[in-house]
Amino acid sequence: MEVLFLETTVSTSIAGLLRQVELDKALETVAKAGFHLVDFPLSVFSRPKDSPLRQPDWRQWVWNTKEKLARMGLSVTQTHASWEQDIKENFSFEPPYEIFHRTIEACRMLGCGKLVFHAPLYFFRMPTEKLREQVVQWCIRWFQELLPVLERFDVTAELENTFDYRNIQQPGDPPFPFTSAADMLALRNGIGSRRVQLCLDTGHANIYAQNVPNMIRAYGEHLEVLHLNDNFGLISPLYSDLHLFPTYGRLDWEEIFNALYEIGYQGVFNLEPVGELPRLSPAIRVMQLENARKITEKLAVGAGFSIK
Repeated sequence: MEVLFLETTVSTSIAGLLRQVELDKALETVAKAGFHLVDFPLSVFSRPKDSPLRQPDWRQWVWNTKEKLARMGLSVTQTHASWEQDIKENFSFEPPYEIFHRTIEACRMLGCGKLVFHAPLYFFRMPTEKLREQVVQWCIRWFQELLPVLERFDVTAELENTFDYRNIQQPGDPPFPFTSAADMLALRNGIGSRRVQLCLDTGHANIYAQNVPNMIRAYGEHLEVLHLNDNFGLISPLYSDLHLFPTYGRLDWEEIFNALYEIGYQGVFNLEPVGELPRLSPAIRVMQLENARKITEKLAVGAGFSIK
């Protein structure tokens, strides 16, 4: 039997690094670690009120950032939108804020067509399925409002699974929305556009006790973007969303990569590390990131992928 080798590559988010260093240093770190692709967190530069994407000259900032990336030999494989907008308790509808329109345009300006979104969340208890469904329908309408902008700039919204990080739901309540494959597929299909696909965050799924390989199989062709990170599951009251490098926690990474190969995953193996980076010196950060890249490449090749 002929073995199919799917060719792909590895990228990394720089959001964790930006908690410690300025943008130039973050880009220099990942370049030294052997990365050529990055997940660029536009959210970091859009959420604070004084952030670059909120300024009158925001487009110039994006062009300058693209030039910095090019000087470092880096390209943007995916970007991440802000998650600042939430759902009011009375479900009064608000269309997407202007910053989301700017973020979509900035994504395209950076030469990228994939923008990760968290669905707006309802930070109130949902003790009934009816209330939970109201949240889903609100989000469907919200994303539909963005479709003309996504079409205009040829950008795909990649919907990311989440978890109940504020511990809103109580025992016996319906599950928190947007945590399972069924939730995410229902949201995507409800929006009803080819401009909307799926991002799988492995760490978020593990915290909410999801079977990650089965989520991958359920997503199938709609899985376009990955946030690969590890943790030890829900270890409340400790902070559980650790964003460790793959193999540093409890996830079964061989099974995850086997599932990705089964569905013919064509995207990038994107790391989203946070946990280890803040306490490390710059030189060791480079070594850790380089090692994480090599581990990811090894796992991918072991499943049948060919790494560029």
